[in-house]
Amino acid sequence: MFTLLMPAKEVLSGNRNWLILAAAIFLAGSLVAYFAAGAAESVPPGLERELEGLGQLLMLFQDNPPLITALMLLLKNFMAMVQMLFLGAFFGLAPLATLFINGSLLGILAASSREMGMSIPAVMALGILPHGIFELFAFFLCGALGLKLGYHCIAAPLPGMTRLESFKYIWKEIVSVMPLVTALLVLAAFIESFVTPHLLDNLL
Repeated sequence: MFTLLMPAKEVLSGNRNWLILAAAIFLAGSLVAYFAAGAAESVPPGLERELEGLGQLLMLFQDNPPLITALMLLLKNFMAMVQMLFLGAFFGLAPLATLFINGSLLGILAASSREMGMSIPAVMALGILPHGIFELFAFFLCGALGLKLGYHCIAAPLPGMTRLESFKYIWKEIVSVMPLVTALLVLAAFIESFVTPHLLDNLL
């Protein structure tokens, strides 16, 4: 019934609203965590473990050469994307939670930078934007398709399709964009490992 793959551009244009929704969930998490951290002057409940894990991961990265760090980042991010996609079929809860939590971590980073007297725009421009352009786009794309998978396989199938046909069609979209997602994650990992530390040195 379906061809094996479709052009990535077609997948992107056909899922524009889902991409916007994924970005909105991420932004909501960022804003909620930023203002909650500012009001409570502490980490919002439920995010302490994620921050501890992030801190341990950063320490592990600091103990390795940039190339090893890049490969570790690539593996970590790729597994997070795959998890969102595979678990998206369960009502889309996994991508929803992952988008919101990762947005929250960014919000906490912004709040911490403010408390340390650092310029939030400078931190974002030097510490996040160079690799985040690629990583976040891949993140939003996988989150969008994970949300779509959960919605159309559980709540309502795609127009003119059964739930099983919807599942197969969305998985065809997922497989079609995985080369793009992988390329974006590779770029992000190497920029974060080789470029971002030098940019942050200028800030600190």
